[in-house]
Amino acid sequence: MTIDTTVLTSVAETAAAELGIVGAQVALVIDGEFVECPVGIENVTTGRAVTADTLFQIGSTSKVFTAALVMQLADAGMLDIDKPVARFLPGFRLGDEDATATVTPRHLMSMTSGIDNGPYVDTGRGDDAVRTLVQLVADLPVIAQPGEIFGYNNASAGISGLLVETLTGMTWDEALRDRLLVPAGLRHSASLPEEQVYHPVAVGHIATEGGFDHVKPWTVGRGHGPAGATLTCSAGDLVRFGQLFLRDGLAADGTRVLSERSVAEMQTRQVDLPTQGMADGWCVGPYTKTWGGVRIFGHFGYSPCGSSTLLWVPELHAAVAVTVNVANHGSHFADRVFDHVFAELLGVQRPIRPAKRPGSTIDTEPYIGAYETADRTYRVTAKDGALFVSLMAKDPQGSLGVGSEPVTTELYPLDGHRFILADDVLGGDPLWDAAFIVGDGQKATHFVGGVFAARRVA
Repeated sequence: MTIDTTVLTSVAETAAAELGIVGAQVALVIDGEFVECPVGIENVTTGRAVTADTLFQIGSTSKVFTAALVMQLADAGMLDIDKPVARFLPGFRLGDEDATATVTPRHLMSMTSGIDNGPYVDTGRGDDAVRTLVQLVADLPVIAQPGEIFGYNNASAGISGLLVETLTGMTWDEALRDRLLVPAGLRHSASLPEEQVYHPVAVGHIATEGGFDHVKPWTVGRGHGPAGATLTCSAGDLVRFGQLFLRDGLAADGTRVLSERSVAEMQTRQVDLPTQGMADGWCVGPYTKTWGGVRIFGHFGYSPCGSSTLLWVPELHAAVAVTVNVANHGSHFADRVFDHVFAELLGVQRPIRPAKRPGSTIDTEPYIGAYETADRTYRVTAKDGALFVSLMAKDPQGSLGVGSEPVTTELYPLDGHRFILADDVLGGDPLWDAAFIVGDGQKATHFVGGVFAARRVA
């Protein structure tokens, strides 16, 4: 087929204008036909237009890159993803002895490690930034034992990054560049400022009464790089990365980047998600979901200065990526673009999103209580048969925008123990839902807001 770039660009421009996005990119490949559609400007101060080569912060989509680096180590026989992490990291420790002894790289990459999300602190610009951040996790209680539940967290990716550093003798940034970006032919990607300076780079923006201001600081710290704080890519390079999974691990020039076995492993479902807003399952690195009977893989990323989404569809030999520099509208922009790409170009119908309206009366008793992570507390209450959740950040400076005052929303029941948020006030992606994990005692043991799990404490 021939992709009409005029129509695709129009979809992107219209979405950006209506959502208040300064600059964005869309890239797409179907059966080898590759297109890129840049729109808007990369910096309101310079007024420079976004090009296909502009780098955007991609946030947590970086986690799939980190997982690919770990799988390269497995390909080389340097680690076994089903052996305890402690075998490969001298002195490794978590806030629970059993978890320390049993957590594996597979647990880390499939978001089943049970580790707390960890603190959002800057551990400096030095080559020890990742190691220092991982050491901070050692003092946190775990959310669950490894393998027990799904619980997305950034700390797992940090530990994966430290595995890469320890076994290669390189920093995560060096390994990313030399072992993945360069071999895969990703020329419009960089994680360090001293490399980003040689590219056009989109800076983050936030809307104000007078227009837009820059988002500062640029990053939450180099230590969070493996989880998504520092890597910048063009949407085109994200699609080229996605094509590795369409080509059984080969780059465009035939270079072997991942083994066929690792590609298959990374696309094997490891756990079902209690929530369904982002995905219905998690693999070894990417998430997975089904639209119109077609299996899709990918990842969404958010950082204060940028947002990205990468999806690839092996069955249709297709991959699509979007990037934006007004991060809090990134998921809505991706949604608008994907509505067009999947329905009009790929012939795939997306599921209808659940309506935000009260459902039938439910038994609220199993859910009422307090749930906690290292940096936030959720309090679940009930009134007249309706369920409410309030979020309080323990550390407003490190909570991704959650303020010091509690925010509350009603939970509208969907199916099972899953709910939709009446208001988009809990942070994260505004399209997320919520769910409770209920134990054998018919009482919830965990609350999952979007994809982040919190353990019951009261």
